[in-house]
This record gives sequence, structure tokens and C-alpha cells, in this order.
Amino acid sequence: MHDNLDNKSAVTLTENEQQANPMRKIIALVGIAIVIFLAFTTFSVNVSFQSSDHLTEIKDLYFPVLERVDANIVRLDKMEETYTQAVMIGEKDMIADAEEHFAKADAAFAEMLKLYPARQVDITRLRERFGDYKNSAGKATTLMLEDAGSKSKEATDKMIGELKELRQQIQNFRASSYENFVDTLAQSQRAVKLNLYMGMAIGLMNLIFMGVLVFFIRNNVRMMGVIAEQNASLERKVAERTAELSQKTNDINAMLQNMNLGVCTVISGNLIHPEYSNYMRIIFDVDELANASMMTTLFAHASLGVDTQDQIEVALSAIIGEDAMMFDFNGHLLPRETTLVAPDGKQKILQMDWSPILGEDGTVDKVLLIVQDVTHLRELELASAHQKEELDIIAQLIKVSIGKFNDFVASAKKFIEANRELIQSRDKIDPEVVASLFRNMHTIKGNARTYEFRLITDAAHAAEQEYDKLRKNPEAVWTPTQMLSELNAVSQAIQRYLVVSEDKLGRKGRASDLLSVRGAFVTNDEINTLQSLVASVPTAPATLCRAVERLGLIPLERLVSGAIDSLSSLAKELNKPTPDVVLNDGDVAFNNQFAVALKSSFMHIVRNSLDHGIEAPDERKAAGKPESGKLTFTYIKSGDRTELHIGDDGRGLALHQLYEKGVAIGTFVSGTPPEPAAVADLIFASGLSTATQVTQVSGRGVGMDAVRAFLKEQGANVRIQLSEVSGELGYTPFKFIIDLPASALHH
Repeated sequence: MHDNLDNKSAVTLTENEQQANPMRKIIALVGIAIVIFLAFTTFSVNVSFQSSDHLTEIKDLYFPVLERVDANIVRLDKMEETYTQAVMIGEKDMIADAEEHFAKADAAFAEMLKLYPARQVDITRLRERFGDYKNSAGKATTLMLEDAGSKSKEATDKMIGELKELRQQIQNFRASSYENFVDTLAQSQRAVKLNLYMGMAIGLMNLIFMGVLVFFIRNNVRMMGVIAEQNASLERKVAERTAELSQKTNDINAMLQNMNLGVCTVISGNLIHPEYSNYMRIIFDVDELANASMMTTLFAHASLGVDTQDQIEVALSAIIGEDAMMFDFNGHLLPRETTLVAPDGKQKILQMDWSPILGEDGTVDKVLLIVQDVTHLRELELASAHQKEELDIIAQLIKVSIGKFNDFVASAKKFIEANRELIQSRDKIDPEVVASLFRNMHTIKGNARTYEFRLITDAAHAAEQEYDKLRKNPEAVWTPTQMLSELNAVSQAIQRYLVVSEDKLGRKGRASDLLSVRGAFVTNDEINTLQSLVASVPTAPATLCRAVERLGLIPLERLVSGAIDSLSSLAKELNKPTPDVVLNDGDVAFNNQFAVALKSSFMHIVRNSLDHGIEAPDERKAAGKPESGKLTFTYIKSGDRTELHIGDDGRGLALHQLYEKGVAIGTFVSGTPPEPAAVADLIFASGLSTATQVTQVSGRGVGMDAVRAFLKEQGANVRIQLSEVSGELGYTPFKFIIDLPASALHH
């Protein structure tokens, strides 16, 4: 371009020289023209200087700003990539690398503020949004590394939205800055053209003017060279960025091939994208996954029903290609865990995590699936849970003596076998049979709660629930198979305790009582031999005869002690202080068969007194009573009659509530209250309770019914003795009286 301008100038000068000698008038006119155009020359020169200064400003302003904008775009990409790698490889330290990129970007924005004060507001806003993205991305990455479920999803969506908006704002800023540069450059170019035309006109008259014009043209050309150089620099940076992205892609591919984590993406048509981690082949035992059907390739041997697999296909079809909210609506249909069953029978437990990948338009472009083999982890969890359960059982067993434990096991097994026979002997509902089933199971549960055997208590409660449905629902169906299954669950829970007691604690049945803190174990045959020997000695002392006669019998004191073992825990559950227990004239003992029935009865009576009879501490205090209640056991012998009296110092029996219950079930007629004793006797009716709600403690209406049934089987009876009733029916003090048969006091 320089040479062309020089040639044009030379041609013009040659033509002027050829016409100068014959045309002096023209020279004069040219001189006048030169004078006239000198003014234009001065103006043109001034404009040229301004254009030059303006171009210098362009060089010193726009190029550094654009360079820093492009650098921050690259840093933003690096931050995004760093956060992604942190999630994929589970490395939390990489968040710090992303923050280093942010620090450099923030410094670049600070320099831009100094260089480009005219757009201070826009640059400050970009700087703040860059910081917001850094915070959101760091939070989302941390939550995803900590597997925070729905919180990580919300944080991730927020991070993606801010990233998209930030990219758009940076691009808008760069575009507007570049437009300013182009407009400014265009203005400068127009001025240059004007100068060029004027210079050429003036150059026809004045070689000096042409030289000046050429000078400014060359200056402008030099500036264009600078611009061209900057453009080349930008192209070089774009190429470098492309190379960096290529390297990152290679790095990601290397990670996908070497990580012990299944990673793939599902695209339209429920196909697997060609890029996936090599570990996917190992997990699912397949050679190729690229463009294969996800359902037939990944879930062909999964423990997912046909309906579940259909739900997966429908859900993915509804998500991919649609708005991101469709993932929120249908994501719950995608399974989070499944089991693969190999042809050789081996199983793998797989944990799956699904995440949407959004396109530029905000729709779900594909769905990311991360699969982890957690088989070994689940085995460890199961072993740990089994070990913890065993330790809990040991902690419960060591609180109970072997004798009490064996008594409990023997009693529970007896009730279980009784229930088994009742269930197998019927093919339809029999109210009396249901009452017996409930009574037996409620007793097992109550005894288990006494010793805090939680596994047995829970299993017995589940079986009790089934019996309760049969009692209360007239349309209930008799299901022997299910009831036997629940009964077996109770039996298995008892066996679990028995195995731990024998294998872990070494307490092998009654033989372990041979040397215990209570003394030595004596068999029934040895007791019978000793009694025969004493009976054969006419002169044997009466005290010796009585002592030998009581061998093998269980003292009342021991039965009461066993029944109140759980008073403290029961009182704590009811938010009441533990009551005091008083035993009057308890020098009496019972044979083993009657003692079992009596102990079970005591358990129900004690629980009934603490739950219904003894008031809450505030109520007792207001009535002038001590906050702790009192239970009293009294043995009375009068002639041939022997009785046990059991009572408490609570508010008494709720005769008014019992009467209302009796009216409701048709036992009494409304408006004509019967004798108080008849109302009180209703407490022994099956299925009747005055509790306001059903709990693990009471409310089933089975306690007193069980007491009367247990004692009746052994030839005993239980009744209520009320204090005097004056006026209307209400709370009335009372006590239980158990009439003891003579057979209960000897072998």
C-alpha cells in the first residue's frame, strides 16, 4: 500500500511538471488554490492528529480489556472443569485449585476497572457474579462429595444457572466492548479516508502537502498493523485454549478408563453414550456399551420387576429432551439401588445416582448415571448390625440370672406351643380361641418387657397385633399360615436369646445353676428322697420337717421379686416414680407349676396397678399423698382358707368407666346401675380396658382376663374386694384377692 501511494504521488508530480511551463496562469490559479486549500490542509492535519490520538487510546484501552475478558473466560472454563473433576474423583482438595483460578480472574477484573472506568458498573457486576458462581459451585461440589441428597441437587441447579448466566454476561460485555472498538475504529477510518482524499487533492497542488498526507497514511497503516498483530494474538490464544480443552478431554477419558466407578450417560432413546468409564464393563460384565440399550444391557439381570423397568424407561423418555423440571417430577421413578444376579448365582448390590445434564437451551440433553458396587459395604453393614444386636442381647441377658431366664424361656415356649395347637386346630375364627391366643402372647410380651428383651417384645407385639384384628374386626379372615409365621418369629427371637446365652455366655440350661450365687441346684428326685428319709424318722424336729417339706417350692418373696424386676423401667416409661413394694407375712412357698401361673398373674397385676391405679406425681401431691406409690402383697391364712391380697394406694378402680364399658357391650342396662361388685368384676372380661389409648403397656383389655384364666387352670380364683361405695359410681379403692388351693402349697 505504501508503494502504491508513492507511485501515485510520483505520477501526479510528473504531470504537474509537464504542464507548469506553458500554463503559468494555471500555476497562479494553483497557487490561489493552494492558499485556499491550506485552510483545509490545516483542518485535515488537525483531524489526523486527533485520529492518531484516538487510535492510540484504542490500543491502550480496548486490547488490554479484551485480553483480560478472554483470559477470564478461559479461567471460568477451568473452574468448571476443576469442580467437575472434584466430584468425579471425589477429591475435595481440588476446590482450592478452582479458587486459585477465581483469585486470578478477580485480579483481572480489578485491572479492568482501572483501564475502563467508563464501564465500571458493568465490570463490577461481572466481578460480583463471578464470585457468586465460585461460592455456589464450591457449595454444590461440597454437598455432592458429602452425598447430601436433595440439598446437593438444589445447589447444583443453582450453580448451573449462575454459570450459564455468567457466561452470557461475559459474552455480552465482550461483544459490547468490541462493538465500541469497531465503532471507534470505523470513525477513525472515515477520518483517515477523508484525510486521504483531501491529501490527494492537495497533493496535486503541493508536494509538501502530499508528504504530510503520506506521513499520516503511513501512521494509520502502522496502527492497522498493530490491530492485525492483536488479531493474530487472539487467534493464537484461541488455538491454545482449544489445545487445553483437548488435553482436558484426554485427561477425563483417562480417568474414565481407570476409575473404580461406573460412569455413563443416557441419551435419547434410552441409549448409552459412547463415552463411559471402563469400570462399567466390569460391573455389568459386558464387552461393549456404546449406543446399546440401557435396559437390556444394564438391567437384564437386575432384581427389578417388569413394572419397575417400564417405569424407568417411561421416566427417562419423559426427562431427556424436556425441561429440567421434568427430572424433578420423574426422578423418583429411577431406582437408587438394585441387585444383579449373575448366571453362577453370585449377587452384586449396586448403588445408583442419577443426575440431569442440561444443554444451552435449559433442556435435559442427557442423564448422568453413576454406579457403585456396594456389595462388600452392605456385607460389612449387615455383619456390624448382627454384632451390635448380639452385644445388645448380651447386655440384656447379664442383667437377668440364669434361673429367671430359664423360667422365662420355659414359660414362653409353653405359651407358644399352646398357641400353635390352637391355630392348627381351627379353620375359622373362634372368639374364645382368639382370646386365649391374645392372652398367651400378651403374657409373653409382658414377661419379655420385664427383662427388657426388646427383640422378643417387638416380635410378640407384632403377633399380638394380628390377634387384635381378629378380636375387633368382624370381617377379619382366619389366616393360620400368617399367624404361624408370626408365632415362629417370636419363637426365633426367643431362640436367638437362648443361643447367645448358651454359646456366648456359657450358660447351658439348668446345669449352670449347679453353682450359682443362689446356692446349689438340687433335682426333684433328690428332694423326694430327702423328704422320704425325714418322714421315716418319727423323732425328726418339726422345723426340720417343715424345711424339708418346702424344698423345691418357690417362696412368695421370690415370685414378687421377679414380678417387680421391671418396675423402674415401666415407671420411667409412664413418667412416674418407682413405687415402693411391701410384702406382709410372705413366709409361704408354692410348687413350680402354680408358681409359674402366679408369677404371670403378678406381672399383669403390677402393670395394671402402676398404669391405672397409682396416679401421676402431681395428682398424688395435690391429694396429699407421697409422689411415689405403694404396692402391697399380703399372705393370709385362716383355718383351711389361704389368700393373697394385692393392692395399691392409688385412686382406686374406675367403676364409672367400667359401667360405661358394660353398657356399651350390652352387659348392663343404661340408667339402672348394678351392684358395685358386679361392675368391678367386669375388669376380668376379655377385651375390656379403661385405658384411653393403646400402648405397649396397656389398653388391650387382656391383662385381668389373663390373670383369671391362668389361676383358674391351677384351681385358684381371683376376685375384687371394694371398699365401701357411697353415692354414685366413681374411683373406689380396692384390692385383688387370690383364693389359693391347697394343691398350690405342696408338691
